[in-house]
Amino acid sequence: MTTNLHVEQPSSSAAVPVLNRRMAMVLLGATVLVGGLAGVIRLLVGMGSTTALTDAYTWGIWIAFDFTLIAFAGAGFTMAGLVHVLHREQYHDAVRPAILAGLAGYVSVLLLLVLDLGRPDRFYNFIIFWNVHSPLFEISFCVLLYTTVLILEVAPFLLERLHLPVTDRLLRLLRGAMPVIAVVGVTLSSLHQSTLGALYLNMPHRLHPLWYTPILPLLFFVSSIMAGLSLATLTYMGSTRILGLPAKREIVTGLPRLAAWVGVFYLALKLGDLLVSGEIALLWSAGAYSFWWWLEVGVGLMIPIALLLIPSLRRRPWVSLAAPMLLLFGVMMNRFNATMFGQILPPGVTYSPSLIEWLSTIGIIGAGVMAWLLGVRFLAIFDSKGSHHG
Repeated sequence: MTTNLHVEQPSSSAAVPVLNRRMAMVLLGATVLVGGLAGVIRLLVGMGSTTALTDAYTWGIWIAFDFTLIAFAGAGFTMAGLVHVLHREQYHDAVRPAILAGLAGYVSVLLLLVLDLGRPDRFYNFIIFWNVHSPLFEISFCVLLYTTVLILEVAPFLLERLHLPVTDRLLRLLRGAMPVIAVVGVTLSSLHQSTLGALYLNMPHRLHPLWYTPILPLLFFVSSIMAGLSLATLTYMGSTRILGLPAKREIVTGLPRLAAWVGVFYLALKLGDLLVSGEIALLWSAGAYSFWWWLEVGVGLMIPIALLLIPSLRRRPWVSLAAPMLLLFGVMMNRFNATMFGQILPPGVTYSPSLIEWLSTIGIIGAGVMAWLLGVRFLAIFDSKGSHHG
């Protein structure tokens, strides 16, 4: 019989009071209900009358948030690869919160994609009609398969709570197969994280030179690792706080520092590409495009790197929370810039998301956050094998 990790329930004086948690769940539930209604309206009425999208502006916030959430959900494959493949066991306790966030993120992505399809009733067509020459075909299959991998990785979180003979046998089987499952997951996620960048290689005249580059697949992949390490830090800190457990310093400080060094490599790639292409002057001469680039790279990359790698700044207690959040902001801005703000559009073309677009997007993201919070509360988010919590 598998021994469960015992987690004491926090008292009323814990850092996250019960009343506050209930209020948060009520607000999230209301957001999900309103967003779900907006999504149903979109599916019943159609895209033309419920969105601000046009033939000239075909990518809106659904795609922008899709690309952002996929990068954030890189927490799952990043931590699985770091611990199960590279055997960095000091980060073991951060794996499960990150994988749970990864699953919530990918399910949210799939829901947003259904809303963005002109014919959502044909969402399964890529499974039947293969187009092996399309990057979208590879992305669609990898996302579907990797979501399945995430379900397998999350299954032990539930099985450890059930205490049934059949679940114990299944749990032993999954634990034995976990290294293989992790390798498959890392491979699938690496493929589609990079291929998302390859999509833009088809539009060299549509994407501004500050973002267009032949190495976009590499940039998307590296930034997803940076985002994954950052979100893994926050999910670990959040889960320990929710459960009233002490956070391990080597995780809270180690993961952000790894993210910062990945960020240094990512920054070198971006600046090096602009130098090689001769476009470096665009950083201060491209008007609004320059502003968006500096918001992305200055605020969302350079500042958190400095906070994490300069010892006098790194020792400040708020840095372990603020720096990962800034890195995530930078990755989000990169995806929004590539999808929306960095696009070169015909004169007079503008886009302002409709209320249905906003409500449905916020509702889906709220559902993902709610699912993660419930998972932390009721699943075995810190396993008994290798964990020092409890």
